Amino acid sequence: MILSAEEIKVLETYRLSTAQTNSPLSIRLDRLSEDSVLIDYVAKVRDRLGAANDAVAASMLIKRYSFLVAMSLYAMSVWNKRLVLSLERIWMETDDHDDRWLPTFRFEEPKTEICTGCRDQWREETVRQLFAVHLFPLIEKLRKITKISAHILWENIAIYIYWLYETLMNDETLAHVHEQLCDDFHYLVHDADGALFGTPRQNPLKRFWKGNAHPRQRSTCCLYYQTDGGTHCQTCPCIASQRCQAIS
Repeated sequence: MILSAEEIKVLETYRLSTAQTNSPLSIRLDRLSEDSVLIDYVAKVRDRLGAANDAVAASMLIKRYSFLVAMSLYAMSVWNKRLVLSLERIWMETDDHDDRWLPTFRFEEPKTEICTGCRDQWREETVRQLFAVHLFPLIEKLRKITKISAHILWENIAIYIYWLYETLMNDETLAHVHEQLCDDFHYLVHDADGALFGTPRQNPLKRFWKGNAHPRQRSTCCLYYQTDGGTHCQTCPCIASQRCQAIS
């Protein structure tokens, strides 16, 4: 089943796009599975953002990539639909006229699979395909190529997921699926086995969960301050450390 025009409009909030660009930073996602291509792409991101090194560029790449995760989970929890994440049919597109690097995602065919049968089993498979099959290999390649901690990359993803569900659960227009949203969020953070994320030892979303306290302090620094014009985020652990040192 193809996404409707109305559904596409909704997912544009999470950077779904139908516009094709010809930027050097526009790339079909399956190309990123090739080490040489990924190394070159990380270098382009580094240059675009003025990042201090490849590790910083890798962190920023995953922060942008997290919106593909967000739109996939939105479709799962609100529509009971699974986006078909065929890497050879999805493009990350860049608008070179925008000073910021905020890529969008263009599906050659925005196909979905509707939940049939047992939703718990369907949800488990949706999570496995999104994380263990799709995302984990990219994270592992970035970790090996740039030497960045996988914890930073996973927390970059986790904070967007927390934000997504907290936003949706507070959206009165989605009251009809509120219970399902709460159940899916609890499952993702607390019940889903680490193997569904490609990390059998621990569910990475559970690792970084600190409850409903706001602002939610990060465990790792995303390294944004090491880009041109970048600063420490208000929830950065480096700021907390500096405050503690100042007090002592």
